[in-house]
Order: sequence, then structure tokens, then C-alpha cells
Amino acid sequence: MDAVVDVLENDSLALMGGRRVLEFEKNVSNLFGKNFGCMVNSGSSANLLALSILGLPPGSEIITPALTFSTTVAPIVQNQLKPVFVDVESNTFLIDYNQIEDKISNLTSGMMVPNLIGNIADWKRLKSIADKHNLILIEDSADTIGYTLCGDNSGKLSDVTTTSFYASHIITGAGFGGMVMVNDRELIDKAALLRGWGRRSSRKSESENINERFLSTVDGVEYDDKFIFDELGYNFLPSEISAAFGHVQLEKLGENIKKREQNFIRLYDYFNSHKDWFILPQQTDYTTTAWLAMPLIVRQEAPFTRRELQIHFEENNIQTRTIFTGNVLRQPGFASLIDKNDTLSFPNADEVMRGGFLIGCHHGLTEEDLNYVFSQFDDFSQKY
Repeated sequence: MDAVVDVLENDSLALMGGRRVLEFEKNVSNLFGKNFGCMVNSGSSANLLALSILGLPPGSEIITPALTFSTTVAPIVQNQLKPVFVDVESNTFLIDYNQIEDKISNLTSGMMVPNLIGNIADWKRLKSIADKHNLILIEDSADTIGYTLCGDNSGKLSDVTTTSFYASHIITGAGFGGMVMVNDRELIDKAALLRGWGRRSSRKSESENINERFLSTVDGVEYDDKFIFDELGYNFLPSEISAAFGHVQLEKLGENIKKREQNFIRLYDYFNSHKDWFILPQQTDYTTTAWLAMPLIVRQEAPFTRRELQIHFEENNIQTRTIFTGNVLRQPGFASLIDKNDTLSFPNADEVMRGGFLIGCHHGLTEEDLNYVFSQFDDFSQKY
């Protein structure tokens, strides 16, 4: 709260893209092992911007998993690219690495892979495939931050990394915010340009310096850089309040991760005692991570359905969610993406869509909260 009040009291005329945004960009990009960061207003905007700065030819193919979030796939289409889908592994909820190379064609330009629900993809394996076939590797890490793979940050292995500071995520920018991170100066300059309406002054951090603003012409007319538009851009500008809030959250990241890990283990151990009814998540080997939530799949042979269990939990004030899109090609807004030469069926994504759901494991949960979840499932299960 103090950080937000400080912005309002001391920088009320600089509520967008000020010094706090610059500081936050530096700190978060360092956390992901990247040289540069470009903060935006959401993780969805970050994904759209990430693909926009690459300038890939229309019709280029991007390989991505069928179990996903909508705005991992939508920006591919919005950039006139073609998503090519592969299934996920049955219990990691992550892309099936064994299927990737079969989907690579002479039109394939890259892979866009999420660290879904906070589980970390095997980025060393993905990097090996990308290098072998000269593909761009985009990491969508909206769901987690501060993780390690083999003791290091996997962000160093991708060409572009995005993350999100949405309200329910590991850290939040007062409810919203996101970031694109790269190692290439030209790419980050283009990101800043597109983020700020495509106007030239975006490259100069919206400087008010008259020696920088009044040097240009447009079609022979002397003009102010603040209204020279070099690209067809967006308004993805971030808030100083969001950055200030996020910076304080970042200081608590280690504590938040530790608490989420503890809650995840408690939930796992409890539901593992009912493994005849549930498929439990498998964390990627050699990783540490803060899971966004606890994913569970109700087995087909369980005596109850996912919907019945969700309704019971919700009626007793325990929030649940399905596991994002399930098989995204079965979603009404994405049905047009089905390739006539491909299949709609991705068995593991379909199984998640049939029986998968999420319950919270966030760092705000207390021991009392967890025991309440367990007691409610005990009550529910007595019927069976």
C-alpha cells in the first residue's frame, strides 16, 4: 500500500512507464536470466507482443500444446501465423516432447510452450530440438516465476520469455501486468515501440527532452516525435502503480514460493491417499517451482464425476476451476483452427478436459484452510 501511495503522492503526473516500471523490468528480467524486459498491461498482451516483435512471415507454423490457455494460442493466429498442435504428457500437463519433431515442416518457425499451471517444461530438451531445426523458442511462463531447472533458470534457454502478474499469480502487479523478456537489443526496442502505440518517442522512454523530440520530419514536415508513428502498434503501456505493487511483491517471492511448495505437498499427500480416484500431477525432474494451483484428474472409474465434486466444493466455499482450455480445439472459439489434414483428438488433453480440475495451493492458504478442504472431501467421499 505504501508503494502505491508513494506513486500517487510523488509521481501523479507519471502514472505510466516511469522509473518504477524501468526498475521492475530490470529485476524481473534478471530473475528470468534475460538482459532486457518490457513491461506491459497483462500476460496476454505480453504473448501478443512477443510474437509481434519477431516479424515472422504470414503462414509460418508455431508448434504449441493442445492443453493450454487461450491467449497462448490466440496471439499466434492474431499474427497471421498457424498453430500446429501436439498432445501433452498424461500427468505433467506439459507438451509431449516425443511428438514435436513429427510436426515440424518446412513452414515451422518456432515453438510456443507454456509452463502450464507452474510445472516447468524440460527446456533443455526443447532447446535441443529448436537448435536442431533452427526454430525460435518462446517460453510462456505466465503461471510461475522464480523457478529453477537443474539449479538454474530455464529462461536462459528460450529466445523470448513472457510472464504475467495477474491477480491470482505468484506475484501480482495490483491485479494485472505482464512482461516480455529477451536478450536482443533490437527486439526490446521494437517491443517498446509496439507497446506504446507504435510512436517514435516510445523508443526514448517518452522523453520530454526537447533536444530529442524536435529533430524529425514526417513527409517533409517538421514534427514532434511524440506523434510520429513508425509502426502499427498497440496500447500495452504498464502502470507505475502496477510496477510499484509488483516490486514489493517481488521482495516476498522467496517466502511465497516456499509457502506454495509446502501447500502443494500437503495437498498432494492427502489426495495421494485417494489415488484410486485421482490422477495426481508429476513435477518435472530437477526442478523447483511454485505451482499456480493443484491440478487433479478424476479417474473415469471413480464413483463420482468432476462436476459433482466441483459443485460440492463450491457449495462449501472452496473455489475450483477446470484446467484451463482442456483440448483447446474443442473450445467454440478455436474450432476453426482444426487442420483438415490433422486430428481433433489429443487423448491426454481430452482426458484432462473430461476430468481435470484445479484447487488452490496459493501462499495465502493456512493450515486451517487446508484441513477444511480435506474435511470437505472426507464428507463428500463418505457417500461412496
